[in-house]
Amino acid sequence: MLAGELAWKRDGARLSIDVPSLTFTNADLSGNAFGSYVYDAEGPGKIDLSAVLSRADAKSLPHYLPLGAVMGDKTRDWLVKAILAGEATKVELRLKGDLRAFPFVDPVKGDFSVTARVRNGMLEYVPGWPRIDDIDAELSFQRNRMDIAGKSGTILGAAVHDVKVSIPDLRSRAPRVLASGQAHGASARFLQFLQASPLRASAGRFTEAMSASGDGKLRLELELPLTDLRATKVAGEYQLAGDEVTFARGLPPLTQAQGTVAFTESTLALRDVRARAFGGPVAIGGGTRRGTGAMEFSARGEAQPAELGPLLDDSLRRFLSGSAPYVVTVTLREGLQRVSVESQLRGVAAALPAPFAKAAADALPLRVDFVPSDAGARDRIVVWLGRLAAGDVRRERVGDTMQVQRAALSLSPPAHAVRLPEKGVLIYGSAAALDLDGWRRVFAGGGSGRSMLPVSVELKAARVDLLGKRLQNVAVRGSGEAAGWSAVVDADELAGQLSYSAEGAGRLMARLLHFSIPPVTPGSMASAPTPASELPALDVAADSFNLRGKDLGRLELVGVPDGADWRIDKLALSSDDATLEAKGRWRAGQATDFDFSLHATDAGKFLARVGYPDMVLGGKAELAGSLTWAAEPSRIDYPSLTGELKLTAEDGQFLEIDPGLGKLISLMNLQALPRRIALDFRDVFSKGFRFDRIDAVSAVDHGVMDIRRFRMRGPAAEVAMSGRVDVAQETQMLKVRVVPSLGGSASTAVAIVNPVAGVAAALAQQVLKNPLGQLFAHEFDVSGSWTDPKVAKIIVVPPPTEAATQ
Repeated sequence: MLAGELAWKRDGARLSIDVPSLTFTNADLSGNAFGSYVYDAEGPGKIDLSAVLSRADAKSLPHYLPLGAVMGDKTRDWLVKAILAGEATKVELRLKGDLRAFPFVDPVKGDFSVTARVRNGMLEYVPGWPRIDDIDAELSFQRNRMDIAGKSGTILGAAVHDVKVSIPDLRSRAPRVLASGQAHGASARFLQFLQASPLRASAGRFTEAMSASGDGKLRLELELPLTDLRATKVAGEYQLAGDEVTFARGLPPLTQAQGTVAFTESTLALRDVRARAFGGPVAIGGGTRRGTGAMEFSARGEAQPAELGPLLDDSLRRFLSGSAPYVVTVTLREGLQRVSVESQLRGVAAALPAPFAKAAADALPLRVDFVPSDAGARDRIVVWLGRLAAGDVRRERVGDTMQVQRAALSLSPPAHAVRLPEKGVLIYGSAAALDLDGWRRVFAGGGSGRSMLPVSVELKAARVDLLGKRLQNVAVRGSGEAAGWSAVVDADELAGQLSYSAEGAGRLMARLLHFSIPPVTPGSMASAPTPASELPALDVAADSFNLRGKDLGRLELVGVPDGADWRIDKLALSSDDATLEAKGRWRAGQATDFDFSLHATDAGKFLARVGYPDMVLGGKAELAGSLTWAAEPSRIDYPSLTGELKLTAEDGQFLEIDPGLGKLISLMNLQALPRRIALDFRDVFSKGFRFDRIDAVSAVDHGVMDIRRFRMRGPAAEVAMSGRVDVAQETQMLKVRVVPSLGGSASTAVAIVNPVAGVAAALAQQVLKNPLGQLFAHEFDVSGSWTDPKVAKIIVVPPPTEAATQ
């Protein structure tokens, strides 16, 4: 709708238009105007116009702006594209002067001004930057200048204020838009702002993986050359106010962060940023390097291992205490972050097994380098721990995670780089001590989530603690994977090849040149044996088996899991002197059953081999039995020992021994008898007793041996023994009957006195089986300990004769 008065007058080439009042209304705007216009055929004419609009819709701005020839094409184009929406009220226009001088930079030549109040405005000040919404502002065109003074608005939901947008020279050949403003809001919005603007290629590279909570303040200034927006200048600052900032997913956050993040179109700088991280204070600084475009930041702080979170495996973290200063350097180049961590670890105590135990006062230089490559598809983590160890890990991206492809750990590393395997993990080097029992406790229960890469081992150690035992001077070379492993081991205690198959319950095979039971680790706490059901199958052969310093010959052991039990199919020891064969069962880890037979071709040498030399000379012996005890096979529990034993021996001689050393053998020797009583047996027993045959049968019940039969026959005497022996307490309660073989010596003595009687006595000895020996037989009670037996002679009252009864 248009209403008003209009008068015009033409005088030759001169045209005059007079508008006393003109009211207009349409969908875009509504207002009133008055003024005059004169065209005198020279130039665009002269004008004197005033207008007031009660409303105007910014979307229709292109329809009402002056042509580009008047206000500049770049300027007009920017206004059309930048002002996307808005409701203008109180719009006032004043245009006066010779239009050839528009926009009247010289006030003497005329006047041009437009002012308006804008609400619900939407300004896209430059493509690619987050727009300003919900603008409440004052718009002003003054001569050749445009200004927007925003009282309020929002950017990405954050409140902005003091927004100023201006074009200092609308008709410049290189017009510029100057924009500035301040915002207060969530720090997360600021990070979103960086990623949603062209700054994502500069400052945004550093903040891409960051997240934040809390509020802060943003101050931003832009200079936009409309002829080349790529040359836009940016200057901004973001003030952190006690925020919580996380630099990457999975990392512990910075808390109570304060300081300034300053940025331009190509640089980023952290100024006086302070926070708390890893349980201690940290100061952060740095920014873009001049001339390179790379960014470098450093953080100096104090960290507690307990607060390192996912940066350190929980299995290790719980053994660390204290705190230590550290320096972290982060370099950002070509979109990739390189991180370096350094610390002397002074102040951190490590209660870890050898060789990584450390006192808090000791320094142990640590350096960790994280180096990405191939646009983040690969990375490398290198760790140096003084002269103690070095590690190198190579990872590749698989899906959303980085997975280890190759890794190496070097103990006592040389100065050159860590040697990596072609695939899997390599552990190599040397150490003074390795506490593998301790490391098993460290990682106990933590292996289920670890991937199984092929592992190779090349290690030397002066001392290794494993399974409660201590090995000396160990060298091992081996490899393994999920299906099993194999190794060549050379140590003081064993040497040979070992292999393990994980199929089924597992199977360990060992072929050894020599094997001895290692000593118990000093100071180690007694631990429960491995349950029978958890043992793998064993197939062990050792050419030389040494037990407590005694060479027992060749060892063969074959055992397999059998339900809840562990069945021993074969246990064999063989030497030049004897062979032992046994089989049995470890019943659910509660008791052990053994059936065995021992055959000694030279009993004396065999006893010397097992630690009892100079007790028996020569002799052949066989010992067989079935025994049960309530413990694992490697430890006989004498109080629970139960079963049966059978012994036969022949053609040997007991030697003079100390009863405390001979133990059970001293009971059969009987040399204690002449020491304890005044009998004439010294020639028979004291210097050793030669035997032709020994037969013995006994039963054992909870450590007490019941000697059911014991017969020993020799040239000098026949001995019978019965009673009980407490194997656990090493005591006895025995009855011993000794029948001297007087034989030829007795008949000779009689013959000297009476030759006829001598012949009769000799004949009686042979026919009646030593009747003279029976006549001189003696019986004894033997009690007390094995080391100090108590011997008492039993007085046998002979039966009365016929002469005495008459």
